Amino acid sequence: SVLTEPKWFKGTLEDMRDVRRQVASMERRPAVLRKDFLLDEYQIYEARVYGADTLLLIVAVLEEDDLTALIKCSRSLGMEPLVEVNNDSETKIALRAGAKVIGVNNRNLHSFTVDANTTEDIMATNREELEKNDCMLCALSGIQNRVDVQRYQVLGVETVLVGEALMRSADAARLIRQFRGFDDTVLVKACGFKDVEGAIHAAKAGADFIGLVFAKGSPREVSIEGARAIIDAIRNKKCHAGASTPLLKKKKHVPRFTSADQKKPRVEMLAALRAATAVGPLFVGVFSDQTPEEVLRITEEAELDIIQLSGHEGWENLAFYHPYALINAEHVAGDSTTEALLGKCGDEHEALLLLDTKHPAMTGGTGLTFDWNIAKNVQAARPMFTAGGLGGDNVAQCVLDVSPMAVDASSGMEKVKGVKDPELVYKYVHNAKNARNEKGLIIE
Repeated sequence: SVLTEPKWFKGTLEDMRDVRRQVASMERRPAVLRKDFLLDEYQIYEARVYGADTLLLIVAVLEEDDLTALIKCSRSLGMEPLVEVNNDSETKIALRAGAKVIGVNNRNLHSFTVDANTTEDIMATNREELEKNDCMLCALSGIQNRVDVQRYQVLGVETVLVGEALMRSADAARLIRQFRGFDDTVLVKACGFKDVEGAIHAAKAGADFIGLVFAKGSPREVSIEGARAIIDAIRNKKCHAGASTPLLKKKKHVPRFTSADQKKPRVEMLAALRAATAVGPLFVGVFSDQTPEEVLRITEEAELDIIQLSGHEGWENLAFYHPYALINAEHVAGDSTTEALLGKCGDEHEALLLLDTKHPAMTGGTGLTFDWNIAKNVQAARPMFTAGGLGGDNVAQCVLDVSPMAVDASSGMEKVKGVKDPELVYKYVHNAKNARNEKGLIIE
């Protein structure tokens, strides 16, 4: 996105030509967008001559007839324009004008205030028309980090436009990797949801995995129907007030991370896992001492992504669960040692390891921590999830002390047993993601 407006933004057409020259030889070069106040067809031709692949049309500065004409002119030159809106009435104008790529500017052009809910509000009131016209929705302005991107992904936004955050960043390339979900930030699993609203809250907060408990007798046990309601709402981007449009006929779900990915060399496996979570949260079914046949049946009916074995299943015969990826839990007692735990674990290519606190009567959700020195030593040997007594108050310290691949929490997000508290869910996910940014932590 190249600013070419000279008076207020100090941009020029030569700037855009220079950018086009810089990327011209790239095998998969990015598109170049002209960002300006475009009012006349001459500026469309001008954009093409100076190297633009697309351009910005702002509904707020155009009459509807002019917008329609400029969209038509742009398409005649092989450019699909990005049409910017800021409210419901502008969105309806864009749709009537035939816009296919609509950008919702979260910044009000009159007051210059940023409201991150603008995109969600517009989706809520225009979802049916956006889907009927096969529109791509973009979120513009106010995107600062990966969690912002994840929130918009959950809503069904397909792309974001980021400018200011990159300009202010000391390492723009690393920030872009973070936006895409390809950095080394800890992955976050939020577990034990029974209702759609609570799970959506976790997904919007930036959770990479949503845990659904099928272990018999657990206060967090969810039915297959309840799990499907949660999964459908999030997976099909129906996470806002206007999300009541009936779905088209569903295709059979294919997990984005499978046992085949787990068998890859560690670096490739981790890259595959991050690529899978970058698209949206993965759904993990949590089981405890249930027959393999029952586990597979529930997994298929609920359309889960990953199977987590949290009982005493051990590490033998895990191939039975293929092609599903696996998380296998080991429970850490007061007298456990790193050597003993690693000795019990099977091949890391068979299942991801999760460490939880050992309890005489429970296989998870104990609310108790264990010695994180053991977790740190195990993580040094193989990638793993750290669980056991984590919540918003201590997860950042766990990330700093252990540097785990992922963290997992359940009871630490509850005030009432088995019922997730929205504030505690957000605090846990936020503090895990911001563990290395002390100023960004939620303390109270």
